[in-house]
Amino acid sequence: MKVMTLNTHSYIESQPLEKLAQIATYIKEENPDIVALQEINQLITSKEIEGDDYFCPLANQVPLHEDNFAYLLVSRLRELGLNYYWSYSYTHIGYDTYQEGLALLSKEKLISTEQVTSNPSYVGKLTRKILVGQTSQATFVVGHYSWAGKNGFDYEWAKTKAALKGQKQPLVIMGDFNNPPESSAHQQIREANLGLVDSFQVAAKRYGEHTVVKAIDGWQDNEGQLRIDYVYLSDTFKVSKYQVIFDGQTSPQVSDHFGILVEIE
Repeated sequence: MKVMTLNTHSYIESQPLEKLAQIATYIKEENPDIVALQEINQLITSKEIEGDDYFCPLANQVPLHEDNFAYLLVSRLRELGLNYYWSYSYTHIGYDTYQEGLALLSKEKLISTEQVTSNPSYVGKLTRKILVGQTSQATFVVGHYSWAGKNGFDYEWAKTKAALKGQKQPLVIMGDFNNPPESSAHQQIREANLGLVDSFQVAAKRYGEHTVVKAIDGWQDNEGQLRIDYVYLSDTFKVSKYQVIFDGQTSPQVSDHFGILVEIE
């Protein structure tokens, strides 16, 4: 099974539709089973639409818009001959212009839910959520977390852990964690009693490591290389390959983050 994660930066990127096409081409070539996407935007003012036949709505689904980045991506993939079931969770307003959210794409139909993880004082300003999709194989989670701190990652991870407690299926948690490996955030993940391991650490083969190599939003003072995007998974999985993608070398750079492709057994 292949799983992929990418913080797309979507419409904040220059030439976003060209980059969307490049993402679709890569997905066509690699054929991942699961795709986890962050910063999936749609204009606040754009036209509302109904989901397509492969859309797996949430219980309290915020309306999709015609320019939803995930909707356009799955539409492009369909043109390329690939059908993905998908879900979208709206989280907060981005740049005073967009409804920003998370998306999960799957070859298998999803049963999807969302969970607010933010400290209540941040809800509405920079709401954080996790999007959870269940298939017959595993439970897949996509998240976009805050930086380390009592009211940031610490609070959000505690909410994530509570939401996943008692989960009987194997877990795969993917996304932008906004915390490098040496931060206290990852100690909390390891100590969560969810049986999670960092796919980078346990992969039989590794190609690349860092996912941010310049100053970006939220890391304006960065001058080095950061690994802040992750695929965590149950320790019952065997990771055969971890690969950094969309890095401008093995595949086009389409975002301010690189992506990750992980092969698991």
